[in-house]
Amino acid sequence: MATQILVVDDSLIEQRRVGRLLQNEIAGVVVTYAGDGQAALDAITVAMPDMVVSDLRMPVMNGLQLVESIKAHGYGVPVILMTSYSSEEIAVQALRAGAASYVPKLALEKNLIATIKSVLSVSSRQVNRRRLLSTLDSAESRFVLENDPSLIAPLIDYLQEQILTMRLFDHLQTTRISVAVQEAIANAIYHGNLELDSELRQDDESIFYRLAAERRHATEYAARRVRVEATLSATEVRVLRHDDGPGFNPADVRDPTEEINMDRIGGRGLLLIRTLMDEVSHNPQGNEITMIKRASERT
Repeated sequence: MATQILVVDDSLIEQRRVGRLLQNEIAGVVVTYAGDGQAALDAITVAMPDMVVSDLRMPVMNGLQLVESIKAHGYGVPVILMTSYSSEEIAVQALRAGAASYVPKLALEKNLIATIKSVLSVSSRQVNRRRLLSTLDSAESRFVLENDPSLIAPLIDYLQEQILTMRLFDHLQTTRISVAVQEAIANAIYHGNLELDSELRQDDESIFYRLAAERRHATEYAARRVRVEATLSATEVRVLRHDDGPGFNPADVRDPTEEINMDRIGGRGLLLIRTLMDEVSHNPQGNEITMIKRASERT
């Protein structure tokens, strides 16, 4: 299959210069052109190229804005920027915004082709990886977490990637599952392993989090762990979360929907978990929760 590359530059001379270089050095390449970032974005919505090679300084929409727009639209096409003297700072911004690489215009003949081939190779591996993962029939992951809340977000990111890659649920339902799992892990750390009462957060949350930081390193709590097992299949997402705390009786948790508890913090996490998942159960001790979202409930 031919490699499709979109060249973006407001100079027709530069467009043709880059086009000739690509056609002379990359077998079977198909080169298309756009005069500014907006025209490039319009072209991408019609036919997705394998790569965009763009000038940085352009009218209407410059290279940085093009990179930002491509990222905002969720297009997976990599962008290589062509930079001129004094545009290095903007190039760094573009790289931070999502550009794959850059090549100074003074070194196009020397570096552009090698850069394109390198980026295309990486991009191709990522596409093939996503294709492979989309064929997974099931996946199981096990995590053993310290009582460090900063570990929750990357675990949730990993779980979201797995769910979306396997195409089990759409973005909305994946977000709902993620919120439930996030609440469950946070509860395991703070209320399970560190044995902190939600009422401490009612008047001054700083007291709650200061005590959490102290207990993380205290002998009585430091060795405790949170275990998370996530099983993804064609029929459901099942997440089991276990902590080493003394447990609790779910029936004793305040119902935050009752008028008397409307201004209380306690119970919100469990309410979210029960509402966002299809089935929720606890072990007799109360330090383990199993959450299930069934594929038949997709919306």
